Amino acid sequence: MDLEEAIRNRRSHRLFKNAPVEREKIDAILDAAHWAPSPANTQPWEFIVIRRRDARRRLFEFSEEAKRSGRIEVRGFSYVRPLPETVAEPSSEESERLALQHYSLSFLKNVPVIIAIVGLPLTSVRSASYQETRDSYKYSCGAVIQNILLTAESLGLGSLWFTLFDQKPVRQFLRIGNSKHLVAMVLVGYAAISPPSPGRLPLKEKITWID
Repeated sequence: MDLEEAIRNRRSHRLFKNAPVEREKIDAILDAAHWAPSPANTQPWEFIVIRRRDARRRLFEFSEEAKRSGRIEVRGFSYVRPLPETVAEPSSEESERLALQHYSLSFLKNVPVIIAIVGLPLTSVRSASYQETRDSYKYSCGAVIQNILLTAESLGLGSLWFTLFDQKPVRQFLRIGNSKHLVAMVLVGYAAISPPSPGRLPLKEKITWID
């Protein structure tokens, strides 16, 4: 599969087959992730690979609790479930919160591999151009995640960029120190179905030319 095909075919998968992912494919994904660009080649990332069933179930429980308690950011949450006609129209924020309660997280228990991407703020490049420089590691980790998603697709695997979790209990469970930041988790496995393309807005609306 060439790069353009992987970019266009990549989808967010939430249904996975009950099949393990070969170690060599996991190694290939991690190697591609480690070759992501970063300012001054600081490589401000680490990876935690979670394959044990009990650990995946624990992460599911943490996310379920965060969903119930409202300790996660839900603005922009796109899943919408129609409300019964007898229910008064809620506010936009409340609509997102209600929709979130019906969003199943069971894929956390079923996916065979979860890769936690841990950012290292203290290794970020300092620049006189910005008052806040510690955030540069996040952009590097974003490049890491893209490499993971595209490599998984090229190897015939499905993946999901997952951020719906409460930092504190997950960090404690994964033993991530206070000087580090759990940026995201990427779920990887053999996809059970192929979701349709979500489409894109017209490209011309996103481009400004300065000739």
